[in-house]
Amino acid sequence: MTRWHFWGEKEFSDIYENIYIRSDMEDWFNIVFEIAKEMNSQKSLNKQILDIGCGEGHTTKQILDRVEGNYTCDLLEPNENALASAEAFLTPENNIGQCFPRTLATFKSNKKYNVVFTSHTNYYWSLNQKDYDVQLKKLLELMNKGGKLMILTLPKESDHYRLMLRQIYPEFNYAEYIINFYKNLGLDVKVKKLKMRMYIGDILSTKSLFDLKIFYRFIHNTDSYPSDLESKAFLEKIKKYQKDNYLDFKDYLIIVSEKD
Repeated sequence: MTRWHFWGEKEFSDIYENIYIRSDMEDWFNIVFEIAKEMNSQKSLNKQILDIGCGEGHTTKQILDRVEGNYTCDLLEPNENALASAEAFLTPENNIGQCFPRTLATFKSNKKYNVVFTSHTNYYWSLNQKDYDVQLKKLLELMNKGGKLMILTLPKESDHYRLMLRQIYPEFNYAEYIINFYKNLGLDVKVKKLKMRMYIGDILSTKSLFDLKIFYRFIHNTDSYPSDLESKAFLEKIKKYQKDNYLDFKDYLIIVSEKD
C-alpha cells in the first residue's frame, strides 16, 4: 500500500490545509452536493453508509450534514489518530456507527451497506494491479442488494497528474481504469465529471519558492522538499497548464450499482 506521508508528521499548516486554502470552495461544495444527492437517492428508511479512508472526518461531515432521513455511517481509516479525531469531530451532530482502524485490504465485515463511499483514497490501496483488482472487487462485496459504490477520484487528464515531474501513481489508479473494470463486470457505471480548481496565482506572482515547494510535496506525495532546480521545472509545468491562475484537478465521481 502506498504511504500517505502527511498524517504522521501533522504539518497541516504547510501541507494538507495548504490544498484546501488553494481549492475553489464553490467547486468543492458542488462535489459535496453531488455526493449527498446520490446518497439521498437511496430510499432506505435507515441508510447504512461506509466511509473508506475518512481521515479526520472533514469531508465526511460536509456530506453527512446533507444526508436526508435516518442513516448510520461506519468509518474505516488506517491511521488511528486520524480516526479518533474523526469520531470525536463527527459524533456530536452525525450518526456514527462503528469505527475500524484498518486498511481496505485488512478490513473484514459481515455487514452490508446501502452506500460504500471513498474520496481520493484509491491511490493507497495497492502497489500492484492484481491486488488492486482484488480491492475493487472487495468494495462490491460490502454493498447490499440495490446498494451503491461511490468513488471520487482523478481522471487521467487531471492537472494533478500533468504537473508531476515523474510518474507517482500507476495508471490503474486513474478513474478510467476503475470505470472500465466495473463495466467489464457487467455493472451499471455512472460518471459525473466535476471541476475541482486550485488557485495558484500566488505561486505565479512571487519569486519566493516556499509555497511552490509545499505544493510540489503535495502533488508528488513526498515528505522531501525539492531542490531549487526541481522547483523551477515544476513551476514551468504549472505555467503550462494553468488557466487564469487556476489548475483544474477534474474530479470524477464514479457511481457503481447493479443493472436493473
